[in-house]
Amino acid sequence: MTSHHQNSSYAPSRAHSLVKAGLVAALYIVLTMLVAPVAFGPVQFRISEGLNYLGLYNKRYIYAVTIGVFIVNYFQFGPIDMVVGSAATFVFLWIGRWAGEATVRILQKTGRLKADPMIIKYIIMGISFVIQMLPIAGMLLFVGAEAAFWPVYISLAISEAIAMLVTAFVMYPLSKRVDFEA
Repeated sequence: MTSHHQNSSYAPSRAHSLVKAGLVAALYIVLTMLVAPVAFGPVQFRISEGLNYLGLYNKRYIYAVTIGVFIVNYFQFGPIDMVVGSAATFVFLWIGRWAGEATVRILQKTGRLKADPMIIKYIIMGISFVIQMLPIAGMLLFVGAEAAFWPVYISLAISEAIAMLVTAFVMYPLSKRVDFEA
């Protein structure tokens, strides 16, 4: 007796990959809404930002997190936040991924890599998202935040740094038990 599922290969299918991306986008939305009172505005703490680290493991998560940001940003400032926030997320996920890989390559070539390469990539991704708060601060001022640019940026940058640091202590150990690359 044969089954119509005789494929013995365990390579993830396109559908499997889309499901994983969809789950991550949905998880971003749920985690953000869980902390909604502190997830929007000049002081933001989104535990969902920890999902940014998934972009280091597989490119599909760059798209997934971007979609999650696009959808969740509807709930605060609407279309402008959907566009600016998701575009900034998309760009800085790629920058963080590229800069992390480049930094690790340079450290390996020069023999100065003394830590797990993924820790270096996490640090670079965290820095990338602190910088990513620049366009977000500009957008908040554009939509009417009554403050000067630098105080808004500094507030956002500190909030993002804390969120990325705290969630790194969850995502990194989790990555040792769950294969985020698959």
